[in-house]
Amino acid sequence: MINITIDKGLDFGEEFNSGLLKPQDELFPKFWKNNSLNAIVARKLMEIADEIIKGLDLGVDVEDVVITGSIASYNWHSLSDIDLHIMLDFEKIDDNFDLVKRMLDQIRINWNKKHNILIANKEVEIYFQHHTEPHEANGIWSLTLEKWLAAPVKSNPEIDIKTTEKKAEAIAQSIEHLFEIFKKENYEEARDYAGKIKSKIAKMRQSGLADAGIYSPENLAFKMLRNSGYLEKLSALNIEAYDRMMSLELEENNSVDFNKTWKDYLK
Repeated sequence: MINITIDKGLDFGEEFNSGLLKPQDELFPKFWKNNSLNAIVARKLMEIADEIIKGLDLGVDVEDVVITGSIASYNWHSLSDIDLHIMLDFEKIDDNFDLVKRMLDQIRINWNKKHNILIANKEVEIYFQHHTEPHEANGIWSLTLEKWLAAPVKSNPEIDIKTTEKKAEAIAQSIEHLFEIFKKENYEEARDYAGKIKSKIAKMRQSGLADAGIYSPENLAFKMLRNSGYLEKLSALNIEAYDRMMSLELEENNSVDFNKTWKDYLK
């Protein structure tokens, strides 16, 4: 279990029930009936996606809108959210693929931060995905085609809880250390270290998916960290460190003299 003694003001030190990682006997019943998505849920999710797409005004057609993740599989649990993926051809938006991805990632982060839309008490989380990007998931439902692109498979895998918790706790300790750096007002160092942690988490999950699939300790450790709130806190610290790093405070008797140049202030 993740149970690290951390500044309680951060709300990090919360035990995560590893039983939430175990598969269910049926799909989430409020969403799925006769192996198809509830029509009322489908209409609402498409309405949400349509509003987002209309607001973006990108001038390109949407390739598909899908839901995936635990809510579309037998891995759902009390903390599951709704992963709503809007599939686009990034290369039709602009030739600079990386620029498009960064722009859409920021739009995604801002939207998810701003909104708290619940369907059957499950929060809607949006993602933008390049339409040819491979996606490892045990369950992908196309809202556009109204069918499974990857039907969920019920299995009874052997879950290595001990290794999962060990990997998750190592990352959690790194985030704890990141906060200590932040408290010392070493904002540039905190920003750099946050980037390294995020990169490490991404590589950990990718390697686990490639090697052993969704039940790998690496992927389950990622889910454990996400469901415990650690990943959200990591992102918040990363943003706050950047904001503090770029901020400037001036004493009341040390106001800006516009007759000076920036070089004068840097001396």
